[in-house]
Amino acid sequence: MNPRTALSRRGMLQGLTGAALATTLFKPGTARALGRGKELEDFATALRPVPTVRGSPSSEGYWNHVRNAFALPDNYIHMNTGTTGSQPLFSINNLIVYNMFKSSDPRDWEANLAAAFPDLYVQAPSRIAKLQAEIAAMYGANPDEIVLSYNTSHGLQIVFNGIHWNAGDRIVTTQMEHAAGVGPMAAVRDGYGVKLNIVDIPSHFDMSVNEFIDLFRVELQQPLPAGAKQYVLISEIPFKNGLRLPVKEITAVAKAAGAWVIVDTAHGWGMLPINCHDYGADFIAGAGHKWLCGGPGTGILYIRNQGPNLPQFNYGQEGWGTLFTVPNPRQDNRARWTPASALQGTGEYNRPAVFAMADSARFFNSIGVQRIYERGVSLATYLQSKVAARWGSGSLSVSPTADPRFKTFLTAFNPFKGLNDPSQFAAHSTALNQVRDALGAGSPKIYIRTITWRDKTSDPGTADNRVAFRISTHAMYNDKSEIDEIFREITQAIDATGLPQL
Repeated sequence: MNPRTALSRRGMLQGLTGAALATTLFKPGTARALGRGKELEDFATALRPVPTVRGSPSSEGYWNHVRNAFALPDNYIHMNTGTTGSQPLFSINNLIVYNMFKSSDPRDWEANLAAAFPDLYVQAPSRIAKLQAEIAAMYGANPDEIVLSYNTSHGLQIVFNGIHWNAGDRIVTTQMEHAAGVGPMAAVRDGYGVKLNIVDIPSHFDMSVNEFIDLFRVELQQPLPAGAKQYVLISEIPFKNGLRLPVKEITAVAKAAGAWVIVDTAHGWGMLPINCHDYGADFIAGAGHKWLCGGPGTGILYIRNQGPNLPQFNYGQEGWGTLFTVPNPRQDNRARWTPASALQGTGEYNRPAVFAMADSARFFNSIGVQRIYERGVSLATYLQSKVAARWGSGSLSVSPTADPRFKTFLTAFNPFKGLNDPSQFAAHSTALNQVRDALGAGSPKIYIRTITWRDKTSDPGTADNRVAFRISTHAMYNDKSEIDEIFREITQAIDATGLPQL
């Protein structure tokens, strides 16, 4: 049977209970993004190429065309990409097609795709190997160092499960880490006696790069027991304040102290022009569903597999060994495996989702990762200037005068007096959540979030004691007019709380 016949428009839409459901699922943004009429009717019946965006990237018209590639409707302002991104329509289309081919012919579905769409689905030598090579080229890595994973948490779990932890080993980290890193660190602390040395990132960050790096140098130079290993685990962008940590510089200090480096870049892929080899880190785990807009359950894991002093790491999963050969022939033998081959094929994973994430990555790469970063930073800077003009720069978690190397697309701020007073934490949390919910219930619908954190490790108790809004401005589908609108709405909602403002 011709694979195109299996995905005919009639069969596809009947399977979805008719065109009415297809229209319901994808309105109103779909009509704008795909065009009206026949193109919408043909949605999810064939693979689609990366959208072509014409014009000058210096014009807003160009970025309006980029925005039109997404399903976001005109009456929705999405400024919480830090939690989840909006997948491009062509990538959603392709995900459905991948799944339909897979379910229609589980044995030969990839061969069928290659036959039906030879220009868009190149199978040889293998689809996964091709996509790993594309991601590697995009982010300065070798193909054998890239694993297409499920999310940041999944990547970090692979890393922690592969390291041989011993009592006396040490991890230098920060108080701003996400649960994806905190959970594994707490597990090896409690289960193996690993020591955690915590660097406090100031709640209002206004330091030089060198001053910040010195905080890590001090912890890394603390005495270690004989034979103990040392690691650094940092979020490249702590989700609580939106600061970009200088990974390359921290890595250099860590390497000088004999430490290996684990980077949580949940917010990195799709936002930052990352070069894995230039960073020098040993492990970099990040999400595909956030700023890369690859859809849920996708991520990218980098494991350094070149250069000296490779990280002591055994993947310890399917294919690791047998019950009948002791000791394990792969034990501590990095020459016999590569991360991409050893980890990518462990069990059944969601190949259609991984393929769709790679499609989104191609779109981003066609725009240019550096260009996306520069525009996203400029939008965040624009928002931050409005916040500082209204409530002062002290309301921002990251000072507007901070080194450009610290800049990201995330803005965190608290407009209320007493933002550094723990006794005000409960009242501020209630007010900020009230504002957040009001924006989400308004028209246009505005999606932001609030975040909490602990100011210092030495603070009494165990609870968080700081709170702020967190607003994500994505270069791909936000613009200054949306920032102006959200600022008007958020200002009115803040005024309505009645709490004293800065």
